[in-house]
Amino acid sequence: MDKVSEFQAYVSESLDSLHNYACLLARPPEEPDDLLQESLIRGLRGFDSFDRTLPFKAWMFRIIRNTLIDRHRRRKARPLEDPLEDEVSGPMDSPLYSIPLAPEDILLRQEAIEHVREAIRRLPVTMREVVELKDIEGLPYRTIATIIDRPLGTVMSRLYRGRNLLRTYLVEPRRQDEPATRVRHGL
Repeated sequence: MDKVSEFQAYVSESLDSLHNYACLLARPPEEPDDLLQESLIRGLRGFDSFDRTLPFKAWMFRIIRNTLIDRHRRRKARPLEDPLEDEVSGPMDSPLYSIPLAPEDILLRQEAIEHVREAIRRLPVTMREVVELKDIEGLPYRTIATIIDRPLGTVMSRLYRGRNLLRTYLVEPRRQDEPATRVRHGL
């Protein structure tokens, strides 16, 4: 298999994840598709340096992130060193996956998924990135630390804070809908 065919095979297996990561990182004026395309070109050019014993997705996530940083440096839109510093198993593994759901169940599941996605979008970029890489992509802590070029403790801290903030975002609407059952005592 030649280099281009091998690269294409790797990309086809992980294209959805790569696109999702580009969407996570890209902010105006970047377009996620442009960022992904430039990153894939860089990946193909540097494919000879790819260590086949490591996960391809993690290698490409690092390239996508570095491409974004390089774009910011070229534009000098932000004088920061890192422009991102501003702020498990799949369903098919389950034996129940083949059991069809009722339309109401499908709708409820879709609403719940969209509710979680919206809560993740509300997270600050630094926390959102780590939550996405760990909880959505299922990457290990060390791989995430390599991708974002931060110490392992920073990854763990951001994940902890991101999950806690995410939890408050998911519980917050329910609290607003609940009737007031507590009596406030004036001081």
